[in-house]
Amino acid sequence: MASPSPPSSLVARDLVRVFGHRVVLDGVDLVAHPGEPVGLVGENGAGKSTLLRLLAGVDAPDSGSVTRPADTVYLGQEPDFARGSTVGDVLAEVLTPLHEAVARLETLGSTLADNPSAAQAYGDLLAWAEHHDAWDADRQAGITAERLGVGHLPRNRPVAELSGGERTRLALAAIIVRRPDCLLLDEPTNHLDDEAMAYVEDVVASSVGVVVVASHDRVFLDRAAAVVVDLDPTWFGVDGEGGTRFGGDFTDYLRVRRRARRRWEQTFLAQREELSTLRLAETSTARRVAHDRGPRDNDKFIHGFKGAKVEKTIARRVNNVERRIEAIERVRVPQPPHPLSLGEHLTEGAGTVWVRDLVVPGRVEVEWLTVAAGEHVLVTGANGRGKSTLALSPRG
Repeated sequence: MASPSPPSSLVARDLVRVFGHRVVLDGVDLVAHPGEPVGLVGENGAGKSTLLRLLAGVDAPDSGSVTRPADTVYLGQEPDFARGSTVGDVLAEVLTPLHEAVARLETLGSTLADNPSAAQAYGDLLAWAEHHDAWDADRQAGITAERLGVGHLPRNRPVAELSGGERTRLALAAIIVRRPDCLLLDEPTNHLDDEAMAYVEDVVASSVGVVVVASHDRVFLDRAAAVVVDLDPTWFGVDGEGGTRFGGDFTDYLRVRRRARRRWEQTFLAQREELSTLRLAETSTARRVAHDRGPRDNDKFIHGFKGAKVEKTIARRVNNVERRIEAIERVRVPQPPHPLSLGEHLTEGAGTVWVRDLVVPGRVEVEWLTVAAGEHVLVTGANGRGKSTLALSPRG
C-alpha cells in the first residue's frame, strides 16, 4: 500500500538508450510535477515509448537516472494481464486493496481507545483511503467501466478472448480506479470513442498525481496536457538534446514551433547568403589592392612601390575571410526539411470505393456508400458500432 504523503515529482536526468548502433534517446531530461499533466510528443521513432518504459522502470537506460514516485503505474500500447485472468479478476485486483483498507480502518478504529499507539497507523491509513476514495470504489469502478465501454463485459469472460481495444479500455479502467500517484500512458486514446475520450481527458486533466502521456491526438493534448515535451532534438534547426519543454497546451506548443521554424528558415537563408559573399571575397575581392573599386592603371606601380606591405594586407584580408568561413561552418545551420504534405497526385488514377448492401451480422449494416477519388469521409460512432469492420471489409 502506497504512502499517504503527497505524491512526489518524477525526475529523469540525462537518459541515454541505445539499440544496436541506433541511439534512440541521447541526454533526455524530463520533470513531471503532481497536478501538471505532461504531454509527450515527437515523430514516430523519436523514442516516446522507449522513454515511458525507462520512466516506469520497465526498461533500464544505458546511462542517466530516474526518480519516480513509489506508486507508479505504466500502461503500454499492448496491456499485460496475468495469464488466465478474467474481466472480474482485473477489476478485483484493484478493488481488493481498497476493500481491505476500509476493513482495516474499522479494526483500528475500534482499538484506538485502548491502544493510543495505533493513532498514527490509523491516521496514515485514513489519509490513503480518502485519497483513493475507498468507500466509493465499487460505484466508481462501475461508472468507469461504463464510461470506457467495458461495463457490459461479463465478469467471468477471459481477458484473452477480448479484442485489442477492449483489453486496452479494461486496463485503463483498472488504472483509473486504482488512482496511482504516478501514471504513465502510451497512446491511451487509440481505442476510445468520443465519450470515452472525454472521460479520460477529464481524468488526466484533474489528476492530483503525476501524469505523463505520449499521444499524437491534438485534441486530447489540448484538453488534458498542462505541459508539452518534444523529443525531437532537431526540429529547431540545431543538433541538441531531446526533451524540450513547453509550458501550455498543444496549440501553444505548435505556435512556438511555427515561430521557431520561421527563425530557422531566416537564419539558414542569412547564413547561406553570408557564406556566398565570403567565398566570393576569398577568391576575388579580398585579394585586390583596393577591394571596393575596380583595378586601375597604377595598381602595379603601387604594388611595386609598397611591395611586402600590400602582400601582408591582402594576406590578412584573406585570412580574416577564411577564419569567418570556418567559424560559420562549425555552427552551420542545416536546411529546414520540407514539411510533409499530401499532394493531389496521391489520388491520381485511384478508383471509387463503393459499398452496396454490406451486412456483417452483429457488427455493421451499410445499404449504400460511395467515396470517389479525392473525397474524404469521416466514419464515427461509439465503440462496437462497426467502424473497423467497415474499414476492413473485403471486396465483393
